[in-house]
Amino acid sequence: MAYVDPRAGSMAAQIAGRSREMDHAANRGLRAVRSVAAENRLTGNYIRKTFVATVPSVLPSKVGPIEDRLIVADDDAATSIEYGHLVRFKNARRVRYVPGLHIMGRALAQMS
Repeated sequence: MAYVDPRAGSMAAQIAGRSREMDHAANRGLRAVRSVAAENRLTGNYIRKTFVATVPSVLPSKVGPIEDRLIVADDDAATSIEYGHLVRFKNARRVRYVPGLHIMGRALAQMS
């Protein structure tokens, strides 16, 4: 019977987190996000405020810190742009729904 060290998964994740391939994949995702965002840009603020962040993993590890990559949209209106929002008309009770652009979701679908 074979024995597999229970820390093997954490070790593999730790090695992968330090690899250049993770950086290349994250940068490919960032390019996809920026290309989707460019289709709808008004001011370019959203595109300028997207970047790749290297962060510690949220999963506990038995072998030490594991690094993950996140594609971040740091624009103040990123949530409204992604999922949509309501616009109120001045001095009126009327509101209008502006649908979201789903930039991150569409970029992820492009990468698959």
